[in-house]
Amino acid sequence: MLPADIPEAPVMATSAAVLPEQGGYVFHDPCVLGTRLSMVVDAVTQAAAYRAACSARVEIDRLDGVFNWRDPAAEISRLNAAETHVASPELFEVVAAAERWRNLSSGAYSGRLGLPLSVWRAAQEMPDRATMAAMAAEIAGADVKLDAKARVIVRPDRVRFDLDGLAKGYIADRALAAMMAVPGVARAMLDIGGDIRCAGGRWRVELPAPLMPFDNAKACGAVELDEAGVATSGCGPRDREIAGMRVSATINPRDGWPVSHWRSVTALAPTTMDADALATAMLVGSDEEAKALIARAPGSAARVTTPEQAMWRGDQAWQIHWIDYEAPQKSGEPLYRSGWADGWIANITFTAPPKDMRREIAFRSPYVAIWVSDEAGRPVRTLLLIGRHKDWHEGNRVWWRQNRTKVDDFFAGRSMSTRGSGTYKVYWDGIDDAGKPVAPGKYIMNVETSREAGGHSHRQLAIDFSTMRAFEREMPVDAQSGGLTVSFEKFGR
Repeated sequence: MLPADIPEAPVMATSAAVLPEQGGYVFHDPCVLGTRLSMVVDAVTQAAAYRAACSARVEIDRLDGVFNWRDPAAEISRLNAAETHVASPELFEVVAAAERWRNLSSGAYSGRLGLPLSVWRAAQEMPDRATMAAMAAEIAGADVKLDAKARVIVRPDRVRFDLDGLAKGYIADRALAAMMAVPGVARAMLDIGGDIRCAGGRWRVELPAPLMPFDNAKACGAVELDEAGVATSGCGPRDREIAGMRVSATINPRDGWPVSHWRSVTALAPTTMDADALATAMLVGSDEEAKALIARAPGSAARVTTPEQAMWRGDQAWQIHWIDYEAPQKSGEPLYRSGWADGWIANITFTAPPKDMRREIAFRSPYVAIWVSDEAGRPVRTLLLIGRHKDWHEGNRVWWRQNRTKVDDFFAGRSMSTRGSGTYKVYWDGIDDAGKPVAPGKYIMNVETSREAGGHSHRQLAIDFSTMRAFEREMPVDAQSGGLTVSFEKFGR
């Protein structure tokens, strides 16, 4: 039992586990800022670690009330509805940082993109490019006025602030500071949807393959950090497909158009907020602009990845802390080499059962196992495990029975925390659990779900992968177990 003086935690489905090899406690929260939250706390006691996790979550919730433009009551919504706004210290600080980075990057980064982003989020067909470029030019030329002494922001009508690109990093910085302020905490690491902040000692952070926009993308390498922030912009599960085209979630402020899809930037900086801005600006700008920008950001570096190469920019001291797990792709090689034929993969989207994670306490999000079996039901490849408590996956009795001797290995790299209603994007490339290619043919996609308080389902979708041809199959969404969409396509088309 924890001491009575521990602050009451917000309503959250956080799990905690001890990691002896890292000397810390791990906490996961499934639905924070529209993404997943993970925290690792090295503390003298579990009680101190729990206090730190609660302190971080309280700070995250407080700042969500400032920066969440989706909430009409949030302060940024009030700013976007007013011509003149007297801002809180936090909102003014981030708006000022956004304007500073806009000037520093010559417009490659902007926090003013609320209007064009709303167009892209609602788009079912590709918007008119000339119209988007005209909107972007008008926004870029608008005269935003900031009075630092009075914290007054004067906003022209065409400017709608959307600070997601900076605010998430800022919140990570502030939440990490709240953790480190708790007595008994020696070091901590916090990850909000890939925005990572470390403090208190050496941390090793693994980074997924940057050109693979999937939740189960394997790690391509790791970086060792002491006091630093990490952020990545580029390909990712937030990418959208519009009218048959895969487009980036990052918009170029100069023309209102998504940036080139097959490019990614991982930035390292003293703060996560600066890493966020740097990664976005370097993704948008030309190579020469990126070199000039990072020269003006001392103590920072970035790893820029394209289908042709991976290169370092900025402070080369960071490069010695990077560990490559495999040789970088050579120029001229296919963007992805799968187990069947170059580039062919099954692109799988799992839609979680609808639920408000923070309100519907009686309806627990299920633990989910997604795997491929052959026609005889023999397991071929486990693609994704959703839910961090290993033993609770025993409720997924079909998957558990087939894989009980390999559970620990799977949890090392294929599990993630549950999250509320939303999607998980994974892929299968014709490789089995042993890393060997399988023959083209008929296979079965399995989705098994179970809940802590009971309830179990196992659904199957038979698919023929005999020939390399584009197709799409669907397992309709069910209120209890979610749904699955599988498209077979050549990656990078």
